[in-house]
Amino acid sequence: MAWQVSVPELEDRLQCPMCLEVFKEPLMLQCGHSYCKGCLASLSRHLAAELRCPECRREVDYSSSPPNVSLAKVIEALQLPGDPEPQLCAHHRNPLSLFCEKDQELICGLCGLLGAHQHHRVTPVPTVYSRMKEELAALISNLKQEQKKVDEQIAKLVNNRTRIVNESDVFSWVIRREFQELHHLVDEEKARCLEGVEGHTRGLVASLDMQLDQARGARERLVQAAGVLEQFGSESHHEHHSLLQRIGVACSGPTLSRPC
Repeated sequence: MAWQVSVPELEDRLQCPMCLEVFKEPLMLQCGHSYCKGCLASLSRHLAAELRCPECRREVDYSSSPPNVSLAKVIEALQLPGDPEPQLCAHHRNPLSLFCEKDQELICGLCGLLGAHQHHRVTPVPTVYSRMKEELAALISNLKQEQKKVDEQIAKLVNNRTRIVNESDVFSWVIRREFQELHHLVDEEKARCLEGVEGHTRGLVASLDMQLDQARGARERLVQAAGVLEQFGSESHHEHHSLLQRIGVACSGPTLSRPC
């Protein structure tokens, strides 16, 4: 016998119309619709008037509704061992099978029908879960794209940093080499200038020393001549013939020829 629906589609069809969870202890109402026992009990407690079927609005008697044994057996056959129990509503003790889009919280079917979330837009939890997974996948994709851009930017910065460091090393080497050459040229020019100044100074000093020696010799001769003249001047007038002869001899010398 071929199945017309898959197991996931069959599980969707085995959901309680009230809590949107797989039937738990399903009861069949007189109208033929089935609901969870807990959902009918909660609905009956919160309704002051007679109980009507949420789907066909036919008046029914919840207390005399028999268990839907066949449906329960199908559900039991489809359930996997160890399936976790669904979370229950704190107010109605029904599974939290709906998501209130306005209040952004999980609610049960009765919360949407009778409670504070009445008339709010609600969505089944599996639908919200699928939607949030898609949104999360899109967000992760965007984050990965941004991460890729940041990684590319980091790679560019690292390359630029490496290039700048390498270029700086090359420039530093060139600058040091150029300044070493400049220092060498400056030292050579400095030595040449100093040698020229020292040579010129030596020539000037030698010339001045020679002139100084000549001047000192002339001064010494002048002193000697002055002494001789002073000696002549101290002699008496009785020796004038001898004095005139000596003065004549002295005046005939090269040094005193001009004064005579």
